[in-house]
Amino acid sequence: MNADGLLALYARVVEAPDAIARLRRFVLDLAVRGKLVEQNPSDEPASDVLKCIVAEKARLVKAGEIRKPKAVAPLKVDGLPFALPRGWAWTQIAELGVISPRNDAPDDHEASFVPMPMIPTEYGAPNGHEQRPWGEIKTGYTHFAEGDVGLAKITPCFENGKSTVFRNLTGGIGSGTTELHIVRPLLVSADYIVLFLKSPYFIEAGIPRMTGTAGQKRLPTEYFRGSPFPLPPLAEQHRIVAKVN
Repeated sequence: MNADGLLALYARVVEAPDAIARLRRFVLDLAVRGKLVEQNPSDEPASDVLKCIVAEKARLVKAGEIRKPKAVAPLKVDGLPFALPRGWAWTQIAELGVISPRNDAPDDHEASFVPMPMIPTEYGAPNGHEQRPWGEIKTGYTHFAEGDVGLAKITPCFENGKSTVFRNLTGGIGSGTTELHIVRPLLVSADYIVLFLKSPYFIEAGIPRMTGTAGQKRLPTEYFRGSPFPLPPLAEQHRIVAKVN
């Protein structure tokens, strides 16, 4: 599917109810399957990117900047949902960065507080925030920092696609609703990660895995950390994000 094909499809369905929203979901689905932009054989393959991430995590652990990551159950080859283009690799969000990072700052440090209503459902929309002293918001809330990716885990926010790359945070750090999963990406595009989190594939596969009672169902940490993630080469991640935008 190229730009001309998308425009032709748009012309046919634009008058249908919910047409624009459905087209947006379609674009995201093409993106995570490697069908939105062409592959470039000269791109560094995703397998090499993963090796660099492993090395960077080891460096951060040795420097005492992060804790040793928890192991994640390996993917089953026979459980992968679709074929990937050449140069891509199946991985997991837990392998792409730091899960549930913590911030350390003085209590009088000005930071951002982000409640659930300030996390967007639409791809590309920015998060909102409220400026507060860190001492007021450091306890009892989820921590994140500039460039971290957050995913709403509670119903109906997860189903509606609430997720974001946290940006323009006061003082570079923030906290917010406890109903979030957070990953701090290493050497990968945060925008590509959030694109995947908003894709129909990820949301539809996650809904049956939610646990809890009606009205209080949540996406388990294990699904967020360990579900199959289609990783393109880094250069292609940036091309995909530009095309989706």
